[in-house]
Amino acid sequence: MMNWFEQVKSSSDDDVLDMWLVDQAFDMTQGYVLDFTDASFNDFIRRKFQVDVTAPMYKTEGTSKAKRLRAFLRALIPGAQADVLEALWNYRHSIVARNYPDSLEPHTRLAFVEMIGRLRGVSQTINLEIVEKFSDDSTLSELVDAIQRDIQASAPHAALDRLHTYAMKKFADLLAKKGTPTNENEALHARAGRYINGLNQAGQIGDYSAKIGKSAVSIFEQFNQVRNKQSLAHDNQLLAAAEGQYVFETVLSLMRFIKTLEGSNFGR
Repeated sequence: MMNWFEQVKSSSDDDVLDMWLVDQAFDMTQGYVLDFTDASFNDFIRRKFQVDVTAPMYKTEGTSKAKRLRAFLRALIPGAQADVLEALWNYRHSIVARNYPDSLEPHTRLAFVEMIGRLRGVSQTINLEIVEKFSDDSTLSELVDAIQRDIQASAPHAALDRLHTYAMKKFADLLAKKGTPTNENEALHARAGRYINGLNQAGQIGDYSAKIGKSAVSIFEQFNQVRNKQSLAHDNQLLAAAEGQYVFETVLSLMRFIKTLEGSNFGR
């Protein structure tokens, strides 16, 4: 089953991410991840990356912590993979200092650190085909052009506020086509939730898509927080470039998922 992020990854990304090294670094060969319990692992990923790693898309190969971490990593662009691996590597150092067994061979340790460096150096082209001018609204046209300029300048983290506004307009348009009004005080996840619930109630989507849709609404809610606290919407400190690109790509991937539900109704 294709996950939301596969469409925006390069086919060569897996040549950089060496899962054997990941398994060795985090003691994952038996399904565990370091000394994490299920609860502490889920909480670690949620706190660090605002991702629910218990979502169905991360359980396609199994429910163990190791299998879910592998699925999570494979879903990410290289820069975001590096962020996750570095966070876990730092955690590993902290527990080794508290007498966690450290049997990692020096050459494996070096290869793992070098892999993180290569992941950070991988360039990634963002496919903006989904960000389209779906109406004759002049503000929308300026918005799409501004997003394209930021991406051309390799600054997706600076485009998050505009992408949020675009998503707000997009869901307002989708709801309007179904005769459902919106108001300007409505949050993005509320619009997305009403739209997806409408599809579900009308029998337009199956159980699996409904589950993905529910997870999508949760991610859009988190995107509200990023927009308010870590974008140019206010006087905020921006996300780091790699993390900003991860958020940007995630939202684009969700919009592609929405398009698969609507088909031709998604555009003009």
